[in-house]
Amino acid sequence: MITTATPVEFKTSIGRVAGLRYGPVSGKLLVAVPGLSQDARSLDALASRLASNDRQVLAITPRGRGGSEATAPGTYGWENHAGDVAEIATQLGQTNFDLLGWSFGGLVALKATALFAKRVRKLVLIDVVGKPDPSSLVVIAKGLERLGAVFPTRQAYVDLVLSSGAMAGFEEVWRPYLEGDLVDVEGGFTTRTNKQAVVEDAVYGAQQDVYTLWPSVIMPALLVRAGREILPGMGRIVSDEDSRRFPDEVKSAEVITVDANHYGVGYHPDAIAAIDKFLAS
Repeated sequence: MITTATPVEFKTSIGRVAGLRYGPVSGKLLVAVPGLSQDARSLDALASRLASNDRQVLAITPRGRGGSEATAPGTYGWENHAGDVAEIATQLGQTNFDLLGWSFGGLVALKATALFAKRVRKLVLIDVVGKPDPSSLVVIAKGLERLGAVFPTRQAYVDLVLSSGAMAGFEEVWRPYLEGDLVDVEGGFTTRTNKQAVVEDAVYGAQQDVYTLWPSVIMPALLVRAGREILPGMGRIVSDEDSRRFPDEVKSAEVITVDANHYGVGYHPDAIAAIDKFLAS
């Protein structure tokens, strides 16, 4: 386990992308892409445990989030973010790489397999693969309301986000991330993530058919599914039907279910152990 991260920055053909790198630069590359409104720091508890003496993990911050550049309207969407991933791997001298995506990051990863299938050695999808239960999207949308709002104190922001209960059981992981997710503005604090960038990505995603990307998954793939609903009674991001269909239709794929919800599944020890084993095999 590598516990410390090195901040890195890349200039792609679209804009500047920041990230955190764990492990030796000589190690096999695993690129990790976070959720819709998150940045690389949200993957720290996972990336730091997947890095090793022979594996480097690069957690990237998609453009428009955290320390990455907020580029012009029309520059977002799965395809453009996937292009950033490929360019970054090339800049690191890595023709082939493993790819991990959590939620929105998994959709970017799936698009990357369609565009650059021969470059992706192994694919890890964390709680995303198809069309979510509709009620679960209500929770996601509610969480985005914090973007662009001004909060009187950092604690007020953290308390608001955690009050939903969606991060219950994993507050100790999310709290430091949330505390660092703010910048000073007149009247208090606001999120570092650009709301317009996230909205553009959300609208883009709503217009896509993710199932058309499944045939591109020709490499070994692992889907880590949250066994718990996103909130009680609010459904799951990976539906029961999709969790059955995916390994049936994608013969290179396997599915594991972890006792956590969407916001905790990637931090659960069982998930980390399974991902580590999958990547090492």
